[in-house]
Amino acid sequence: MEIDLEVPSKEQEKLIPGSNETDDVRDAEDEIDVEDNDENPPTTSEHAEEACEPNLIESFTGCEDQVDVTTVEADVCEGTILEPQNGLEFESKEAAYSFYREYARSVGFGITIISSRRSKRSGKFIDVKVACSRFGSKRESSTILNPRSCPKTGCKARMHMKRRQDEKWIIHSFVKEHNHEICPDDFYYAIRGRNKQSGAVACQKKGLQLALDEKDVELMLDHFMCMQDENPDFFYAIDLDNEKSARSVFWVDAKGRHSYSHFGDVVFFDTFFIRNKYKIPYIPIIGVNHHFQYMLLGCALIGDHAMSAFVWLMRSWLKAMGGQAPKVIITDQEKVLNEAVVDVFSDSRHCFCLWHVLSKFSENLGCIMNQNESFMTKFNKCIYRSWTHEQFEKRWCRMVDKFELKEHEWVLSLYNDRKKWVPTYMRDTFLAGISTTERSKSFASFFDKFMHKEATFNEFIEQLKSFSLELYEVEAKADFETQNKQPELRSLSAFEKQMSMIYTDTIFKKFQVEILGVVSCHLQKESEDEDTVVFRVDDFEERQNFFVAWNKREFDICCLCRSFEYRGFLCKHAILVLQMSGVSDIPSRYILKRWTKEAKIRENLGEISNRLHFRVQRFNDLCKRAIKLGVQGCLSEEAYTIALQALEEALKHCVGVNNSAKSVFEPNILSVHGFLEIEAENRWNTTAKSSKKKKMYKRRKVCLGSVFDMQIFKLCSCNI
Repeated sequence: MEIDLEVPSKEQEKLIPGSNETDDVRDAEDEIDVEDNDENPPTTSEHAEEACEPNLIESFTGCEDQVDVTTVEADVCEGTILEPQNGLEFESKEAAYSFYREYARSVGFGITIISSRRSKRSGKFIDVKVACSRFGSKRESSTILNPRSCPKTGCKARMHMKRRQDEKWIIHSFVKEHNHEICPDDFYYAIRGRNKQSGAVACQKKGLQLALDEKDVELMLDHFMCMQDENPDFFYAIDLDNEKSARSVFWVDAKGRHSYSHFGDVVFFDTFFIRNKYKIPYIPIIGVNHHFQYMLLGCALIGDHAMSAFVWLMRSWLKAMGGQAPKVIITDQEKVLNEAVVDVFSDSRHCFCLWHVLSKFSENLGCIMNQNESFMTKFNKCIYRSWTHEQFEKRWCRMVDKFELKEHEWVLSLYNDRKKWVPTYMRDTFLAGISTTERSKSFASFFDKFMHKEATFNEFIEQLKSFSLELYEVEAKADFETQNKQPELRSLSAFEKQMSMIYTDTIFKKFQVEILGVVSCHLQKESEDEDTVVFRVDDFEERQNFFVAWNKREFDICCLCRSFEYRGFLCKHAILVLQMSGVSDIPSRYILKRWTKEAKIRENLGEISNRLHFRVQRFNDLCKRAIKLGVQGCLSEEAYTIALQALEEALKHCVGVNNSAKSVFEPNILSVHGFLEIEAENRWNTTAKSSKKKKMYKRRKVCLGSVFDMQIFKLCSCNI
């Protein structure tokens, strides 16, 4: 879990006159050649920078309270914290920092990062100094608001760690002695910042307790019980640690679960609010309906940013959705998220949110962007105008060479993950429009008017109710307009008339833009063989050329802009080729049901049976059908007799089938969705003052086209 350490002031950043800090800096400068000797030994002035970097704190996000060195881990597990020693090795700076933090916790003093240094060549940290939180000189001003109970004393206790050539980190120097009495509150002051609580209280709080107090927990449980009373299909789960403290919470209403059954192809786990340090650590799980509107497919509060927390969340969500994984999972570009997706959704296509990737450029490449006006131009051409893998690879290599980014850690990670975010590699991945390049089109932007950064939990719940209600109303309005309004036709195109009867109003208007854009395109045949014709389409509006392959025998069409694969409907380039080829209707394979007016119509009984893999799903489905039968069967004595005979006959057959199978039953016990799910045999009992209704609640049972590509690539290879 990320710990928000105290950031040193400008006065504290400076080295104390007369102290040995300058000697430490000189020693570090003398050893730069050893620390960053990737190729030729660089000079200190050109290839290393010495600075106090508050952003270093962010680089420790996700660091768990353990050390990567086996011997140290063993000591920590046994309850004994090893004292730092010169030369002690760690696999990463996070491991070294975590080790010193645990040492400080055991002794009883706070810590702060006083200086750090990156290599200018690789951008990696090579040198970090962490000191006692009483490092620095005492402030003279008497006008300070919220004066500290633990003042600065110029304490020299610290640990200086460095990165070696083999990427491992070592303790370069360690000063044990403090010039003040040990104050256990110091450690928790460093963690909590100026919102200081007593050491005892701060020590007890962890996980979600840092965001929610006891009243918030009661409010949350009341909200869950209310939602479940309104609809038994409401589902929630709470993850408890060994001390019965809530680590994470997940919930989804009946509407979200129902919507997923129709629009569960693309799902986005959005960590925007956690990444931007909102007071409530909220994670919405998002989908898109047939009106191109956002849907809430679940909500979560995460008190721990470790991989295990996200694995628990994803597994809980998957259980709520009947175990049916989506085709595509979209997340931010974070290591813990990537590992969690691999663990839970191994068969799903994992992609990164494009806006999130682009938003990190100023943070990681701000200096290069400011110094080179042409950088973003080159980058945009490489990303958005590379229609083949070969084009992208060549342009990327030229770009990183020109701006000397070959060894930049973040740029290297982008390249390694290119198949998860670069449009060229996403050509066969339908994203339902979720992965946008503009924040204004993102879910977080849509939710802004309902949630502010410092919202309390009570405010958050009320805002979420309002937000959910608006989503439902907007969808209901779009449903009504789609069923009762006929869109206006703006051309004589047979395709436009055809799709006006099929697409929802919103999707039809997007498709209509493509129909009208055909006039800005010019068609020219490039090549032809027995089955396939390749056309070049000059798009004067976008000032680009596109290649379109058309297989007249199979009625297959493929455009390098990949509109159908990316957005789910054909582009103007493909439409022009179909028109010029004498095709009168859009082929059915290019009409996705999820964008049509009939998207919510149920499948036949056979398809439903194949989809209900879990016992609880079949139970819920039969209960709903039994209610419908009861409503109709009670209207007359004759109807009642028919219904009763049918039920008795069906029951007899079911018992016979089950008895013949005997041990074929599924191992999972029948349970009701929505009840508390507790891992590691823990039970929820943090609210001792709960009402009788809550006590009764606690006793409930717990649950919780390759051929086209080859031809087009050959044509494009000379157009780089």
